[in-house]
Amino acid sequence: MKLYKLMRKPPFFLSASHWMTKKDQPVKSGPNSRQAVIIPLLLIQYGSISAKLKAMTTLKNYLVSSIKGMRISAKGLQHNPHSGKRIIDEKTLKEMEDYAKQLGISNIGYTKVNPNYVFKDFEILYDKAIMFTMEMNKQLIATSPSLESNKEIFRTYAGLGTAVNKIADFLRENGFNCHPSPAIGGDINTVPTAQDANLGCVGKNGILVTPEFGPCVRLAGIFVDIDNLPISDQKDHRWIADFCKTCNRCVKSCPAGAIYQEPKVLKDGTHVYIDLEKCAPPFSDGCSTCISSCVFTSGQYDRIKSAFKSKTEAY
Repeated sequence: MKLYKLMRKPPFFLSASHWMTKKDQPVKSGPNSRQAVIIPLLLIQYGSISAKLKAMTTLKNYLVSSIKGMRISAKGLQHNPHSGKRIIDEKTLKEMEDYAKQLGISNIGYTKVNPNYVFKDFEILYDKAIMFTMEMNKQLIATSPSLESNKEIFRTYAGLGTAVNKIADFLRENGFNCHPSPAIGGDINTVPTAQDANLGCVGKNGILVTPEFGPCVRLAGIFVDIDNLPISDQKDHRWIADFCKTCNRCVKSCPAGAIYQEPKVLKDGTHVYIDLEKCAPPFSDGCSTCISSCVFTSGQYDRIKSAFKSKTEAY
């Protein structure tokens, strides 16, 4: 039996559901929700033994920090003020955004959560999301496959976990309820949710491609019941999906052949590009070739967009 399929949810003491009360009215997963995949379990089963032994020393602190962050995120729900405050003023919102940037957050977006993006049998307290990106160091990711690349990935996971918990504390201190969802052990599919927040577009590598950093980011979120978040209906970056159909650099570069040439389309309409079982062994060795090989990692978003637009208009 595949371990990552046997255990689809974190232990109860790390689960947000365990800390919800009878008074709460959580948002349940939708009819077309996906099963969650606990990445560390996938790596345990499919990663190489030598890579695991090497990584344990290097990644231990980040893994411990990430697990502690999951615990703080879940248990922290009991500290929601339940003050009834659901309108945030511009000053407080700006203070939150500035504080997030101080914590290493690269960009922030706002959206309403599609229930189909809540993992199957999971639930979240509130239906609005503040989504965060955190940039990874491009030079370190470019060393892939390496321990340095692996360390940078898990540094960002841990950093996001710490950041969303501190931002949640800020919101609660200002009278707002919230439910932080860290990068590891989160409750939703963050990639399409961040796309809905207009932070980027899902690339063929299955990662959010952002205009500032390409796919060289990790994601996390905080769910809130604030009624006046600056949610935008703009879809500025959806052209990337069409570009990816013509590029395929990540498909050709993947050492495991783990990226589908044509994505599988799920019931909820989301596209699945990655064969996780093929991806796991090289990923455990610190592979992030799908990031380093992506043309958007260069930071030339506007140039690529202009060239692609000119090319498509010529036909």
